[in-house]
Amino acid sequence: MARRTFVVVDITGIYVHWYSGCSKSALAESLGVDRKTVRKYLTPAEASGITPGGPPMSEADWAGPAPRRT
Repeated sequence: MARRTFVVVDITGIYVHWYSGCSKSALAESLGVDRKTVRKYLTPAEASGITPGGPPMSEADWAGPAPRRT
């Protein structure tokens, strides 16, 4: 079996950058992850009514009850 390397993505970083207005494609490219990975974590946030460009939120705000994937 081949050896695999996995990179842990800081999920709150995805939320912070997306919320500040960065597109999903640009976000995926800047973080070095696939667009599908970004979409996987942003779908629950969008489903709960969160949209980019609202009042400023810090990384600590996102670290609390972050939307969960079901």
